Amino acid sequence: MTRALFSVLALVLITGSTPRPAVETLLAQSIADARSSCRAGDRGQPLVVERVASRPTAASVRDYFDEWIAFYQDFYQFPPDIPVTFDYGFDSYRITYCTVDAMLPGASTTRPVSATGMLSVPRKRGALSTVAYLHGTSVSFYDAVSNPNIFGRFNENGESFDGPPSNAVFAGAGFIYVGPDYLGLGESPVPRHRYFHAATESSSAVDLLAASRKVLASLRVPQNDKLFTFGFSQGGHSALALHRELQRAGADVTGTATVGGVFDIEQFFLASLDNVTTITVPLYVSYVLLAYDDVYDVFDRTSDVFRAPFASTVEGLFDMRHFFDDVLAGLPPDSQQLLRPSFLAAIHANPQHPLPVRLRQNAVDRWAPYAPLRIYHSPDDEEVPYQKALESVDRLRARGADISVRALPGFDHVNSWVQAMPRAARWFRSLE
Repeated sequence: MTRALFSVLALVLITGSTPRPAVETLLAQSIADARSSCRAGDRGQPLVVERVASRPTAASVRDYFDEWIAFYQDFYQFPPDIPVTFDYGFDSYRITYCTVDAMLPGASTTRPVSATGMLSVPRKRGALSTVAYLHGTSVSFYDAVSNPNIFGRFNENGESFDGPPSNAVFAGAGFIYVGPDYLGLGESPVPRHRYFHAATESSSAVDLLAASRKVLASLRVPQNDKLFTFGFSQGGHSALALHRELQRAGADVTGTATVGGVFDIEQFFLASLDNVTTITVPLYVSYVLLAYDDVYDVFDRTSDVFRAPFASTVEGLFDMRHFFDDVLAGLPPDSQQLLRPSFLAAIHANPQHPLPVRLRQNAVDRWAPYAPLRIYHSPDDEEVPYQKALESVDRLRARGADISVRALPGFDHVNSWVQAMPRAARWFRSLE
């Protein structure tokens, strides 16, 4: 982990009073200039800090969570007995900071780049534990955890899905919340998110944690030495990638929890090719293919992989400016209708095909974590197969991991996430 001299270049405070002292502005420059000022060696530098929301009381946090539930209730049919409580209000800060991009084809080094993420600070006295929250799949730049709004105000195009409930659950429970948007989302200049790319999932989180420490010091918020990671869906992959990177760097992780997590991306991809019942699967398959081609150059032309007419339209769907539902509407209902038979045959017949080789390199279930892991997963998860998660648990356990599984039967992918977050918050408390 880079240990550099951090300086806050700019601060914008949204209207309203703050219970903490403002971060000192050390350099007068425009926000746009700050966001383009990352250079080699600047990893973890905070550039812009904006206070984007305040939920001053536990009751206001409850209202925030309930508003999100009501917004999605008709679609997800959340049960009335979600086991969540809220003890503290909190203030949310959107941080723009420096990190690095992937090692792209033809490049000899990683490129410095800015990224954004959320820092939420509970209105709680004393030294606070930290939860690094790693979010699930997003195809829209504004659908990022640094967007605090359920709908409307932050961006005219749409709302944040993961951000509001995860902020409410973890910051409302008294944890400092640190959530990276990842590259290609939020205000990152990367043109497309590096989907399921372990190195940038972890580096964007490591560098936000470094930037957050400087901001918290400026806000005079004391941290203790307890750091937890939590990941949902794609974020399960990111959480284990982050935990592994922190451990390699000698940083202590107290515990990691995931829900509906993907740990073996190759097996998830292959299972998704055969899944003809879950309508979201063609989106994930397309996203993996395009992102891995961006990073690894795994095919020559989209027409080598995708059937017509999707070969000519799929890249435009993943320009980070489409709604999730609009991307789905532009794809067929299953991968068999999406992909060329010759490509499907090559993937199944040749484990040394460039794509599965790269997918295998991004597995996060082949190492030995020192800190305990807790895996929440529903046997009824329609997107991420339960059995595949158990196979990853076995791989980690065989390497010495202290890992436990908590099944959440009867819940789909999204409902298991909502159920798991408050359970994980209580488990984290038990480890403090």
